[in-house]
Amino acid sequence: MILLLKRTLELGFCVLLFLCIRAEAYCRRGCDLAIASYYVWEGSNLTYISNIFSKPIPEILPYNPDIRNSDNIQAGTRVNVPFSCDCLNGDFLGHTFTYIFQFGDTYGKVAETAFANLTTEDWVQKVNHYPSTRIPDYVPINVTVNCSCGNEHVSMAYGLFATYPLRPGENLSSIAAAAGVSAELVQKYNLEMDFSQGSGIVFVPARGW
Repeated sequence: MILLLKRTLELGFCVLLFLCIRAEAYCRRGCDLAIASYYVWEGSNLTYISNIFSKPIPEILPYNPDIRNSDNIQAGTRVNVPFSCDCLNGDFLGHTFTYIFQFGDTYGKVAETAFANLTTEDWVQKVNHYPSTRIPDYVPINVTVNCSCGNEHVSMAYGLFATYPLRPGENLSSIAAAAGVSAELVQKYNLEMDFSQGSGIVFVPARGW
């Protein structure tokens, strides 16, 4: 009888633990502000980035104090683009942008070029109903970018985060130094990420302006 009671209590605890872990995997609310760290590729400019995110240039510039001339931004640098981080369907944090599909585009090109690897080809395909080989030109498609509002179990001091696509040659130390925070803190927010792989998306504490 005692053994049966013990096993029942253990089972109840396991079920409760499972429910708690599962609940943490979902979101309850988003946050008003997140940052997309947009890698400027050759041929892109601030007007293009503004159009992609439907964000006026005057609303982007305050988050980029290093930009001296909005008509001339250097390829290979990054532009911080503010956006709202929403709780989508109660499942995860992200923001869904609308993109007009152009002639010659593919889901992969939209993810890798237009949105500068802030999302992935698979993720873009999942949030659209068009088959990847039969997407009409000039139709609106959904592009979802993941974001973060922080993690109270890591630190209560940070509430603004950048969605940051890793580039070849970057590593944990360089990203932390650029953000002005410790490498240990950045790693805690991205526990399963190998920063040396040169690809993938991480969340980095960002400064508020």
